Amino acid sequence: MIKLLKENNPKLLAPGAPAAPKGAQAAGEERDARGVRAHGNALRRAALTGLLAFLAPAIIGALYLLLIREPAQRGALIQRTASAYATQQAALVGAVVAMLKDRVQAAAASRLTQQAFVLAPPPSLAAARAGDGGQGAAAPIPDRSTRNLEIKALETALKEFFPDALSLRLLRLDAMGTVELSGGRRGLRNHIEVDLVRRASSGEPAQPEVYQHEGQRLASLAQMTARPRSPQDQAVVLLTLPAERFASILAPPGESPGRFTLRQRVYVEGVDREIDLLSRGDGDSEFAAFADVPDTNWRVAFSPSSALLAELSTRTRPNYDVLGVLLIAAFIGFALSLLCGGKALSREAERVIRGAQHRAVLKLDVPELIPLAREMRRLLDRRGDGPAKAAASAGPAKAAQGPAQAPAQAPAASELPAAIFRAYDIRGIADEQLDDETVFRIASAIGTMAGEMGEQTLALAYDGRNSSLRIKAVVEKALTQSGRDVVDIGLVPIPVLYYATQQDSMSSGVMVTGSHNPAAHNGLKIVFKGRTLAEGRIDTLRDMAQSARFSKGRGGVVKRDVVGDYVDEIAGDIAIAVSLKIVVDAGHGATARVAPALLEELGCDVIPLNCTVDGDFPNRSPDTGDEANLKGLVEQVLANDADLGVAYDGDGDRLAVVTGRGHLLRTDTLMMVFARDVVSRNPGADVVYDVKCSRNLAQLVTGLGGRPVLCKTGHAPIKAKMLETGALLGGEFSGHIFFGERWFGFDDGLYATGRLAEILSSQDLSLDDAIADLPRAVSTAEILVPVPDEEKFALMERFIAGANFPNGKCNKLDGLRVDFSDGWGLLRASNTGPALTARFEAGNERQLDRIRGLFREQLASVAPELSITF
Repeated sequence: MIKLLKENNPKLLAPGAPAAPKGAQAAGEERDARGVRAHGNALRRAALTGLLAFLAPAIIGALYLLLIREPAQRGALIQRTASAYATQQAALVGAVVAMLKDRVQAAAASRLTQQAFVLAPPPSLAAARAGDGGQGAAAPIPDRSTRNLEIKALETALKEFFPDALSLRLLRLDAMGTVELSGGRRGLRNHIEVDLVRRASSGEPAQPEVYQHEGQRLASLAQMTARPRSPQDQAVVLLTLPAERFASILAPPGESPGRFTLRQRVYVEGVDREIDLLSRGDGDSEFAAFADVPDTNWRVAFSPSSALLAELSTRTRPNYDVLGVLLIAAFIGFALSLLCGGKALSREAERVIRGAQHRAVLKLDVPELIPLAREMRRLLDRRGDGPAKAAASAGPAKAAQGPAQAPAQAPAASELPAAIFRAYDIRGIADEQLDDETVFRIASAIGTMAGEMGEQTLALAYDGRNSSLRIKAVVEKALTQSGRDVVDIGLVPIPVLYYATQQDSMSSGVMVTGSHNPAAHNGLKIVFKGRTLAEGRIDTLRDMAQSARFSKGRGGVVKRDVVGDYVDEIAGDIAIAVSLKIVVDAGHGATARVAPALLEELGCDVIPLNCTVDGDFPNRSPDTGDEANLKGLVEQVLANDADLGVAYDGDGDRLAVVTGRGHLLRTDTLMMVFARDVVSRNPGADVVYDVKCSRNLAQLVTGLGGRPVLCKTGHAPIKAKMLETGALLGGEFSGHIFFGERWFGFDDGLYATGRLAEILSSQDLSLDDAIADLPRAVSTAEILVPVPDEEKFALMERFIAGANFPNGKCNKLDGLRVDFSDGWGLLRASNTGPALTARFEAGNERQLDRIRGLFREQLASVAPELSITF
C-alpha cells in the first residue's frame, strides 16, 4: 500500500533518493526506484494468522471430541444401557418370585390344604380333645403316624401345583403360633430352611434364599397360610426348587447382549457381602451395572458383551465429515477475505490519495487509514502544495470514527477480595467486602461482558436488605457507564427477575441479593442470555474486574413493573379446584408482598407471617435450610388449623413446607410429591436432583417410569443439567425447585407453592395423606462443619484421597458420597459459605450411627484439629 501511495504522489518521496540497483530484490521484499520498501505482505500475514487462530481451536476441538468427549459419552451410554438391562432382568426375576408366591398362596388356600387343618390339628388342640374323654369331640383324632402319612399325602397332592419343584412341605403352627421344630428339623434340609419356616411363622419377611445342599444349588421360599373361617389355625408352606429355575430368566432369547449374574446378599462375620448364584453369557466387568430384585436379598449384575460395546461405540462417534467440511469452508473463507480485503484496501488507498491532493472531505470505510490521511495532508501543507486545512482534515476523522466505543484503561485499583467470588454468584459482607469501588468494578465488568455477548439491555432488581438500595445504585451507574441500558424492575423476589429475562425484550439481568445469608451480607446474582453465570465464567468476570478494562458508553434507565405479568402468568397456568388455607412466612424478605398476593389470586386463604419487608430480619433468619428457623411457621399452622405452611428465603428461590399436622417436609420428600405428579403424566421424563437428596427419590422416579439424574449441588449446576437433559423437574435439597414442565426451568419457590396447592386440591388430599405412602428413611438435616473458605477445598481433597469405604460405592461427583446397602453418607465443600456440609441416611438409627461414625473417623484422621459436628 505504501508503494501505491508513493507511485501516485511522488512529491512525498525524499528528493535525491538513490535508485535501487538491479538484483536488489530479495525473497519477500520489493524496492522501487526511489527507495521505498514493502517487506512482505502484512495483509496476507494477518489473514494467515487469523486462519491459524481458527484452526488451532478447531484442531483442539477435534482432539477433545476424539480423546475426551467421545470416550465420556461412550462410557455414559454404555452405563445407561447396562443399567437398563440389569433393571429389566431384575424386574423379570422379581416377577417370577412374585408369581411363585402367588401360586404358593393359591395352593395354600386350596381345599386340599384346608383339609390338613382337620386331619392334623396342632398338638395343643389334639391334647385338649384327648383330655375330654372323647366327649364333644368334632372328629376322632388320628394317631401321630397316621397324621404324618396324611400330611405326606397332602404335600404330594399340593406339589402337583409346582411340577418343577423338588419338594413342598406343609408345617402346622401350634397354639402358641410357632412351628414345633425341637427334637429335629422335621425333615427340613438345613438351618436355612429351618430359619425360613421360623421367620414365616413369626410374621417376619421370609425372602427366598439360594443355598448349596448335597452338591446341588437349591432355592427355597416360605409362605404363611390360615384357615379362612378359623384364622387361629395356621400353617407354613415351604417350597423348594432347583436354583437353575431362575437361570433361564437371566438369559433373554436370541443372542446374549452380555453376562447376567444373579447375586445374593449374605451377612458373614458382621459384614454384608454378596455371593454369585447364577451367571449366563459373557461380558466386560469394567462396565458392570446392578439392579435390586424386588422383595428379595438378590440383585442382578449385567456386564455388556464385546459385540454390544462395539455397537454402542458406533452411536457416539462424532461426525468428522461435517467437521472436515467446516474446516475447508473456513479455509476458503479466509482466502476470499484475503483477496477481497486486498482489493478493498487498494480502493481505500486511492481515495486517501485523491482526498489529500484535492482537499476533499473524506468518508472512509477503513477508519484505520485516517491517521495516514492526516499525515499526508500535513506533509503536503508543509511542502507548500496548498494551505493547511486543519479543520478540513479534522472533519473526515470525526466522520470516519462514528460512535464506536473503545475499551478504556481505568486507573490502577486495589486488589479485589477473592472470597466474594463464589461458585455461581458474588457474596460477601456488605459494608466490608462490597464497598462502592468494589461493586462498581464488578458491575462494570458485567456490563462489558454483556456487550461482548451482544446484550444491550439488562434487567436490574434488588431484595429488601438495608444495603441493597446502595449497591443497586452503584450497579446501575456502572452498567450505564459501560454502555448498557438498564430496566429497573425494583424490589422483587429473584424468580421475578428470572421471569423478566425469559421475555423477548431482554435475556440478561442482575439481582442484588444476599439470598439466604444473614442480614449483614449481600451479593450479586447474574444472568446472561437466560442462563445463570456459573463456574468458569465467574473467574472471567473476576479477572476483568481486577484488570479494570471496561467498555465505555452512555446507557439509559427505564423503570418497569414486571410483578403483574409474573402473577398473571402463574395464575393462567395453575388451577386450584378447592381453596386451601396456607400460612405464608416471607421472613421479612423480598417475597413479603408478592407471595400472599399470588396465592390469593389463585384462590387460597392466606394467613401472612413476617410479610413486611425488613432488612434486619427481626423474627427469623432468611435461611430456610435451618429447621430451627421454621418453628414459628409450625406453630401458626397448628394454631390456625391450616392445610399447610410455606416459608421462603431472602429472595424467594428456596421453598420450605410444613404439613397440616406440623411436620417439616424436607425437599427430597417434596420432590417425590412433584415427581409423582409430573412423571405420571410424562412417562420417561428426566428428574434432576443433587447429591444431598435421598436415594428413595431416585427409586420412586424409576418406579414411575422416569429417569433420575444425579447432579452437583447448586442452583446453577442443576439449571445447566436440566437444559442439557431436557428434564421436566429438578430439585436441590436446600429448597430450590425447578419446573421444566409448564414453566421456564428456573428455581422458583412461589411457583412451586402454586403447583403443590394444585396437586393437593385436585386430589382432595391433605399433604400428610399425600406423603403417607412415600418411602421413608431415617436421615439427618444438612450438617455444617465450619472450615475457612481458603482451606475447605484442600481439606476435601485430602479426605477423598484417604477415603477407605470397602463396603460402599463411592461417588466423587460433588465431594464424596458413599452408598452402602443400608444407607449412604455425604461430605462436600459448601459453595456458599466457609464450611463442609454433611448429610446421612439409613434404614434405622443404628445403621445411621454406623455410617456417621465411619465418616467422622476418617475426617478426624485427616483433620484431627477440626471440630466435627456430626
